[in-house]
Amino acid sequence: MKDLIRFEYKKMCNGISIVSLVALSILTVLFAIVTLNLQYRTIDSDGNVVNGLASFRALKEVSEDLEGVLDGKYIRGLIEKYDSSYDKAYLAENRGFLGTGGMTKYIVSNYVINYAYYGLYMSNGNEKVGLDYDFLDSEESFYQKYREAVLEQLLYVNAENGLFPHSEEQIPVLEQKIQNIKTPFQIAYHMGWANVFGYFGMEYPVFFIILAFCLSGCYAKDSTNGMDELILSSICGRKRDMQARWIAGNLFTVVFYMIYVLVLIAVHGGNASLHGLGASAQTFWFECLHNFSVGTALLIVFFGGLAGALVMANLVMLLSIKLKNAKLTTVFGIIAVVLMFRQASTYSQIKMLNPLQFKESALLTDFLFVGNAIVPYFVIALLLSAAYITVCWLVLRLSYKKYRLN
Repeated sequence: MKDLIRFEYKKMCNGISIVSLVALSILTVLFAIVTLNLQYRTIDSDGNVVNGLASFRALKEVSEDLEGVLDGKYIRGLIEKYDSSYDKAYLAENRGFLGTGGMTKYIVSNYVINYAYYGLYMSNGNEKVGLDYDFLDSEESFYQKYREAVLEQLLYVNAENGLFPHSEEQIPVLEQKIQNIKTPFQIAYHMGWANVFGYFGMEYPVFFIILAFCLSGCYAKDSTNGMDELILSSICGRKRDMQARWIAGNLFTVVFYMIYVLVLIAVHGGNASLHGLGASAQTFWFECLHNFSVGTALLIVFFGGLAGALVMANLVMLLSIKLKNAKLTTVFGIIAVVLMFRQASTYSQIKMLNPLQFKESALLTDFLFVGNAIVPYFVIALLLSAAYITVCWLVLRLSYKKYRLN
């Protein structure tokens, strides 16, 4: 069986799949270099504005003195540094700087503080980095204000878009969960990982489309690596070969997904560094309820993305065995991705069922109540992925004996 799986896997690593992977890698590199070079700039240690790709390294260098624990002492020192900084004076005179790709070393620390004030209305921009707030008089008052902002946002989102409104018994459970957020936060520069996460989300649907191309011929009768009379001549051989194709298809997806993610990490790590994995997740995803570091949170995102990719792979293989035509399977696979993308752009909570959502910030910020227990969305995403894959596999198995070339 191992030899058969290996044989089927090698057949999947054909010219189309290799070209697709290379094309995605080139797209990843070019997309990152072009957009980051055109859009971003920062203020360096000498008060100069550095443009393009070099701005990220400059930002890392000037951010070193702001790394630390966001406690009362840190807040007092931060206020003193910011009030006397060139950055504050520059932002006062250049109102569009942070809203148009500008960066300052204060965005990590000051954004999380401003979230405590703005809550669900938080965004980027010059007006979101100020520190003139009464709640900064003490560490306790800041984190109390921060927790209030998280609660307000989560309740508002549930009231507006939730299919299952929180009951009176569930709200105290949510409040306790928010109180259990570990403080004080760890502050660190993490723009390299922010870029990895952002571009991963933008390119993820493209990976789904590539799976539609690469796996469409898996069970098709018009493909060089598809089905023929010899494979179907034996009932035992038919079963073994079809199982091997399913295993090889999933293995192919895992390997190609890992290559894609590693290329993404290499590109943005080489540009902006991979520093900041130890920072608190709340400095990245403000309303995150889990006591994760940025590194742990990103690991969950990547695992969620893999789960979604495996769902797409199994859907394509199911279409392949039902349609028996590689071209039709590719077309219907792409249509499925388009429909997923459109549905993922809505605000309804129903999009939690969408595999394209399994790589979003929602993995770390969303949840559902089961009774009075909070179930994180990343757990729901993994369970949904397992259910989707199981259904595809069962339907696929039912198609074994009924498969005919004519």
